[in-house]
Amino acid sequence: MSATEASRKASEGAPRPRFGLGFTAVCGGMFLANLASGISSVAFPWLATSLTENALLISGVAVLLELPWLLASLPAGVFIDRADHRWTLVLTHLFRALIAGGIALAVATGSTELALIYAAAFLIGSATVLNENTSQVVVPRLVPSSLLERANGYLVMTDTVGGLFIGPWLGGLLLGASLTLPFAVEGGLFAGAAALMLLVVLAPRARELPNRTLRTEMAEGLRYFWGHPVLRTLGLFLGLLNLSGAIALSTQVLYAQTILGLEAAQFGLLFLAGGIGAMLGAWLTSTLERRLGARRILLISLAGNALSSLIVGLASNAVLVALAIAVGGMLSTIWNVLTVSYRQRIVPEEMLGRVNSIYRLLAWGPLPLGSLLGGVVVTVSEALTTREIGLRTPLILAALLAGALTIVGFTKLREGIWSPDYRAGGKD
Repeated sequence: MSATEASRKASEGAPRPRFGLGFTAVCGGMFLANLASGISSVAFPWLATSLTENALLISGVAVLLELPWLLASLPAGVFIDRADHRWTLVLTHLFRALIAGGIALAVATGSTELALIYAAAFLIGSATVLNENTSQVVVPRLVPSSLLERANGYLVMTDTVGGLFIGPWLGGLLLGASLTLPFAVEGGLFAGAAALMLLVVLAPRARELPNRTLRTEMAEGLRYFWGHPVLRTLGLFLGLLNLSGAIALSTQVLYAQTILGLEAAQFGLLFLAGGIGAMLGAWLTSTLERRLGARRILLISLAGNALSSLIVGLASNAVLVALAIAVGGMLSTIWNVLTVSYRQRIVPEEMLGRVNSIYRLLAWGPLPLGSLLGGVVVTVSEALTTREIGLRTPLILAALLAGALTIVGFTKLREGIWSPDYRAGGKD
């Protein structure tokens, strides 16, 4: 028997790597938490519209939900590299459960104010920064490197099914029953996610707590990230994509009410369409990567996002809008699965929290700016033209920004994760 045949037989006889209880619990917790977040993505702006019709004030809810990504990402990364990952997940889930329960109580007693909604959005967003960064950091500690793409595909899928598929649709249904119910259910789901985290068992990390300042550790992570051309490029591109998306989404509730004529439950169906597309993208990522290569997939994602935003901005038919949102969700998910897996594979474990937070600062930090811009664009545009044109303008602007990014992508996205040796962790 040749050495090659012996190696093949040994490989066939070896047990296949599997996902354990810890990863299953993380997936389940992420599903419940994102189901709760999906409910709030509909319930919070809808609650705000019961207090004001001002587009700028309504967009403020989205601004404050995302602002912590800009303010807290860097220190959060240092904290995550030092902290116990399991208890960080438990406590951030519990904190969000308490905030959601408090909003439910305020709505039930008729004491809701716009300032209270803003404060709750900011606090939930702050806990989300810690929770989601920790969730990504913990994956390489729970699964072997060979399963990272599949693991991240499952995580994105649970995120999508909960946050974009079932959650917003359920939020619309709950809003149809009462304004209180969505927030009460949201709090219960976050509490359930915290309970699941108690099943996660992690091996101790072989790292002593450094006797260094917060500033020193943040600077170390920044040097690593900025010195890595692939991470830097991907982070900047995703940040600009998310900026365009936030411009479009911040006043989408008004777009759905005014132009598409949708009620709460129907508005949730738009998110359901995006969830279906994203779920399909999570399933297809590995296959598409093998057949087309990562570079082609990333460029298609850029172009497809520009086109879907343009269709939504020009259309008045809810079915066409839903189809465009589904395509955009699919392409965005494929981009995320590829880039997250790459990041987890090449970054040293002892600084993955910091580098991941820096990456997500670039990716998610522009969201509050985009949400604010969306509200300003609608306010100014409708003052100069009509209400309908004003509500369409952010979507057209988002499409133009994504289109410009696509053109740049053809020249910039040349080396990196799509090169033959990217699995070995090469920087270029």
